[in-house]
Amino acid sequence: MPAHSSAGSSHCRNCGSPLTGPFCSTCGQHDVDYHRSLGPILEDSLEGLLHVDGKFFRTVRWLFTRPGFLTAEFNAGRRVAYTQPLRLYIFASFLYFALGLFVGHSPVKVDVTPDKPGAATVSSHAAEGTGKAAKVDLSAAAPSALGRLLEGLKAEDQQEVSRELAHLLPTMAFFCIPLLGSALLLAYRGGGRVYVEHLIFALHIQALYFLTAFVAELVEALLHPLSAAAAGISGTLFFLGGAWLVYRAFRVVYGQSPGMTILKMALVGIGYSIVLILGMTLTAIAAALIVLGNHAGAR
Repeated sequence: MPAHSSAGSSHCRNCGSPLTGPFCSTCGQHDVDYHRSLGPILEDSLEGLLHVDGKFFRTVRWLFTRPGFLTAEFNAGRRVAYTQPLRLYIFASFLYFALGLFVGHSPVKVDVTPDKPGAATVSSHAAEGTGKAAKVDLSAAAPSALGRLLEGLKAEDQQEVSRELAHLLPTMAFFCIPLLGSALLLAYRGGGRVYVEHLIFALHIQALYFLTAFVAELVEALLHPLSAAAAGISGTLFFLGGAWLVYRAFRVVYGQSPGMTILKMALVGIGYSIVLILGMTLTAIAAALIVLGNHAGAR
């Protein structure tokens, strides 16, 4: 892997030791300015992507016990002691989506119901027990030819579409992260922060969500055979706890008042929800078309 060019610092930003080259002789951190380019972040994160060691578990501990601390440390140049943000995000995403395979739970379910000639409706339901669902009328979002194709999906095809959508969701979620960074940039414009700093926070926040959801759904799966009510209560408590952690992270990273923090969290949340709905719509259409294509190829 090609070496990154040195940022030219006189002292290590991680431990403060004098630098005599591109690497710190005390802690080993590379003198790279991540604010200038996304390339070094991608290279460092993809190297040994799924390698889990003590650093990973230490990073996860800070993620939950000191929300926002990891982002502040990274932006301050102290990176060597923690797992890279992109690597942390991808591993957390892997844990969350893989959990569904083991507990027989899919993050989404899809109902394909012909409504009228040349049209069909795809309803993407959130995880069971959340009480949330997003209905997408493809007759308004797609040409009539696509609607007629979707009418070809039979009731027994719905599980196949759900499985295909579950396979596509991790990719969709990953490509939405830069848009979350953009929403944060707009919400906190004028604060002197560059886009990469907001993107790092987006990666940490999304990793926090995936890990919280992973633990919550694992606990619910264990509790549900014993008591459905206890499983529901645990899910609510995890949701409230996750929301509190995100709020604390916003306060630490951006340092604004409680009221302004809640307002901007709401604005960012609304904007990002719109992005996710659009992403889910396109992904649901793609999943349905893949299933139709597989059926056509099998004939």
